[in-house]
Amino acid sequence: MTTAKNPQPRRTLQLPARAHATSAHGPTELVVLSLNDQGVIRGCSEACHRIFGYAAAELAGCHISTLLPQLPSDELVRDGRIDARLAYLCHCGHPFQARHRNGQHFGIELFINRLDHHNVAVLVRRLDARAPADAAVLAH
Repeated sequence: MTTAKNPQPRRTLQLPARAHATSAHGPTELVVLSLNDQGVIRGCSEACHRIFGYAAAELAGCHISTLLPQLPSDELVRDGRIDARLAYLCHCGHPFQARHRNGQHFGIELFINRLDHHNVAVLVRRLDARAPADAAVLAH
């Protein structure tokens, strides 16, 4: 829908069912997250369950630090841009720590982009291609 004040139609992020990237070790699955400017998760791809152990519905409304504890707990976007330090670290391929539902930490690469006024897309690629095993599975 367009209005006189806003001639552009509002865009929504369409999350792919599966996204893959190629690394030195072959193709790896990407987790795609849609966030607002404050880092609150709006949606995520199916890979989120496989990599982090959470279903998409469980994460809607949670802060990104639930999955990525190193990310700032305040706004990811400052003055209309991705936080400068975070953007630099992502650009350089700095490894970040992620947290699986079972508490296990693992290394990831993070790619973050501003899509429009209130949408941020985050791509997460696990550095070690193995998905963490669920604690309940390990116990048996």
